[in-house]
Amino acid sequence: MGNPASGDQDQHHCDGEGGGSGVAVIDWCGVPSVGDDRKRLAYLAPMELQTRIEKLEASLNRQKLINIALASVIVAGVGVAAIQPAGDATFDTITCKAWKVVDKDGKLRIGAETLSNGSASVAWLDKDEKERISAVTRADGNAVLQWFDKDGKPRIYAATLADGSASVTWSDKDGKLRIGAETSADGNASVIWKDKNENLRISAGTLPNGTASVLWLDNNEKGRISAATNPDGSAGVLWDDKDEKLRMSAATFADGQAGVSWRDKDEKVRIRAGTTADGTVVLPTKDLKSK
Repeated sequence: MGNPASGDQDQHHCDGEGGGSGVAVIDWCGVPSVGDDRKRLAYLAPMELQTRIEKLEASLNRQKLINIALASVIVAGVGVAAIQPAGDATFDTITCKAWKVVDKDGKLRIGAETLSNGSASVAWLDKDEKERISAVTRADGNAVLQWFDKDGKPRIYAATLADGSASVTWSDKDGKLRIGAETSADGNASVIWKDKNENLRISAGTLPNGTASVLWLDNNEKGRISAATNPDGSAGVLWDDKDEKLRMSAATFADGQAGVSWRDKDEKVRIRAGTTADGTVVLPTKDLKSK
């Protein structure tokens, strides 16, 4: 193995297989690698998480249509003339396919319904009979709880899915998704943040193997900075330019090594510096482009 400062041609081998579904593997070319030429950093691939969130958004929209349909059924059952409660009553058991609770003005405030497809739901309405909270269990094994603002826009969505995953999303006053969090059946846990234009800006996650990572994206959803810690004791940060080309990398490793490398616009290593496990300081002695 060549020393980065010696001018030897044998620098970093930089090979290795990927880390599995949803994991991007970064080869740490350009850092001191005495005793090991396969230093890698893994992080949760943002596009997989983005796809999951998009599926949640679609599910949210479908659920809203279901809730509207259920509310229509319940309201239709109330009738044109509201029936005022005659007084208090006590029952041991009430069996019905739907029920409603009205306020002193006869306005529907709570309704529950079961459907022939196996779904069951409860809806809470405000004094203007606008749906504000809905809870649904579906025949496919999913369970959903949703909150709406006073204008009827969905703001918070929580769900558990039949595949073992669970998620929560938060939307702004315009109904645009801004934050999403999920735990998946395979052990992944992740959170994303979007800007006001619904562009993905930050993605953070943990993987079952012990990796934890954060990715920052620009307003064009291009990854610019990523940081991760790995179960093997390594930790690193990468910086990409606006074209998503790697320009800087810094890492520390469990064996005591630490290094930084700089690359040009063609992603060729130009400067490399670091410290080795035995305390040796490795400094750049010439432009590495000539190698």
